[in-house]
Amino acid sequence: MLRLIAFAALGALLGGVVVAIVGPPGAGIAIAGVSFTVLVFATVMTRVAGSLGGSVAASPKAVQQARDVRRLGLARVDALRQTGTQINDQPLCDIDVTVQPLTGSAFATTVRTVVPLTAVPRFQPGAELEVAILLDGGPEVAFVDGELSPRDRERLTVPSRRSVPVLKVEPHTRVVDGRRKGPILGVGPKGRPVRLVLFALVAVAAAAAVVAPYRVAVAQTVDAIQDGHLRPDMRHPDLVAQAREALVEEIGHDQVTSIVVTKDFVTVDAPLRAGETATDRWTYRGGRVSNEGAATIQPGLAEEQYAWSDVALDQVWGLMETSAAEVGLPVGDASFSVRRSADGDIDSETFAEAVGPPVITFSIGDDYGSTSFRFAADGTAIED
Repeated sequence: MLRLIAFAALGALLGGVVVAIVGPPGAGIAIAGVSFTVLVFATVMTRVAGSLGGSVAASPKAVQQARDVRRLGLARVDALRQTGTQINDQPLCDIDVTVQPLTGSAFATTVRTVVPLTAVPRFQPGAELEVAILLDGGPEVAFVDGELSPRDRERLTVPSRRSVPVLKVEPHTRVVDGRRKGPILGVGPKGRPVRLVLFALVAVAAAAAVVAPYRVAVAQTVDAIQDGHLRPDMRHPDLVAQAREALVEEIGHDQVTSIVVTKDFVTVDAPLRAGETATDRWTYRGGRVSNEGAATIQPGLAEEQYAWSDVALDQVWGLMETSAAEVGLPVGDASFSVRRSADGDIDSETFAEAVGPPVITFSIGDDYGSTSFRFAADGTAIED
């Protein structure tokens, strides 16, 4: 189970990293952080569990059941070795023992258990200790005290280790209700390919679950990489179209008072309801739409609104490239905006208000200056 958790955390971590790269700012960071913590914890606990692989989980219930049926014996310590692992600053040790049960044949085994430093003298070679034999015939045993009467101890003689069979404890097993139980997935070479496939599927599923809400951003990034770019450029016609569709669906109508398109995101000011002046700011970035709240500048008139369909957004990137070529500079990080022009009729009630035709504007330049360009909504140039 710990390994499944570790691989799930690994998948979630990778998914979080992908989202942090392709998604909106801050996306995926929290998931990656939590996943990394879980991965480290699960990995450490897996290593600890591996060190405990040769030990037997002897529950108090299992020991008591052995006591109740007098499945007891006398064990001689033949050797004591530290494994190099410490649990709560106490050494995990392998103790070679030879066991003579009250009834049945003697056997030899190795008990892996934590031996407190203060108890090390008790397990010196040659010491004879009482044990509870958890299953008939062993080899699972647990050290106990005061279970054998003096008479029992006198009649039990532990044979030499070389004269009895050596029974190995199955790794990662525990005794439950008088039966030996191992991990569901197993840990040995047998079944390893199946386990690896399962772990890989768990990792992929976890990564997919994290990335799924940002699948649009991932697809856009993949397309950009195929075109030789590290990130998608929102100024390109197909991406502007995707942004428009997502924003219109989220806003609930197609009326806006301004559109700003940069290399990384698209921002619009749109009324809460078409025909009203109360306006919110919306941003499309990393394949997702977010509502930024009330727009900084609220329109004074409902006539400042216009429909997305009034603007030939699919032509703007071409206009930017052509304009950049005219001034002999690259498009670079130039952004473009679309707003209604001001009413120039001094006799109109809306004089100087932004109720004129929508205008596309952008600037091409460098550190030494820039040139501004203005186009009508249909992409035709506006003469100053």
